[in-house]
Amino acid sequence: MNTRKEYFDEGSPQSEILYAALEEFVQFGKKGARMQSIADRAGVNKALLHYYFSNKENLHQEVLRRIFQYAFSRVSASLEEASEPRDQMRELISRYYDFIAEFPELPRLMIHEIHTNPDEIVAMFSQIFTSREDRNYPQAIFEVITQGIQKGQFRQVDPRQFMITILSTILFFFVAKPLLTKVIGIENEEKFIIQRKAHIQDVLLTYLERDKA
Repeated sequence: MNTRKEYFDEGSPQSEILYAALEEFVQFGKKGARMQSIADRAGVNKALLHYYFSNKENLHQEVLRRIFQYAFSRVSASLEEASEPRDQMRELISRYYDFIAEFPELPRLMIHEIHTNPDEIVAMFSQIFTSREDRNYPQAIFEVITQGIQKGQFRQVDPRQFMITILSTILFFFVAKPLLTKVIGIENEEKFIIQRKAHIQDVLLTYLERDKA
């Protein structure tokens, strides 16, 4: 599993700033984050921070764009490394879960952005999804599910509905984890997160591969 810094490790001042900004946004949110604090974390002066990123809004957008661009590239790779739809879906679910586990605060940050800056979020994802001429990420996933149906590996499902189910099943746990940890008594959180991944794969793939009645 990657560390946070590997997403920005380019050995440049910009990458150091982006990583520092990520940690600041995770800790304080976009509203509470301070440019001076980000500069201090990155070990640069505030003038250099503003030279590369003129304001906090631009910096926040670039952090999110960088994270999701990398995440979707990893997910996309899972579709290319396996040849059969059932194996592609298993690997896709695994990599997406691992990504969210690396950034458990990200869903909460995204929910806030969806409610406060929906147009900007839509524009960012539209750019990411069309950034490669040969790969539209959602469409690629839809095609894998469709191929699985055609090959008789998957039951008849709406690919859009199933992708939403994957997203929501994984995201909810990490959004609600602070509450769930106390309510249902999760004592060993690290172990539970690993078990949760296996459970989600089992539930989703059992449903998807179930024979029609």
